[in-house]
Amino acid sequence: MMKLVGILLLLLVVGAAVISTAQPAAAQAQTGATAGEYQDVSGIVPFSAAANFMSLAGYLRLTAFRDNGVWLSTVEAQRIVRAQQAQ
Repeated sequence: MMKLVGILLLLLVVGAAVISTAQPAAAQAQTGATAGEYQDVSGIVPFSAAANFMSLAGYLRLTAFRDNGVWLSTVEAQRIVRAQQAQ
């Protein structure tokens, strides 16, 4: 019984450590990043082969994850695309 309790406590501690280290990356994406910090997608045609047949916001989210390991929210990606197109 004590071994089971010890294993459960160990799993809780390890799980909490994994969650706490994952949160800063997610929080980093929500800090209001500027359009210049991400790949410029303003010259790409939406839903074209260059955009991997995705919307520009979707393609930006994919490239941000691939390049930085951070998933942008859809709203944040749309804001960045609009800012890039306005430049």
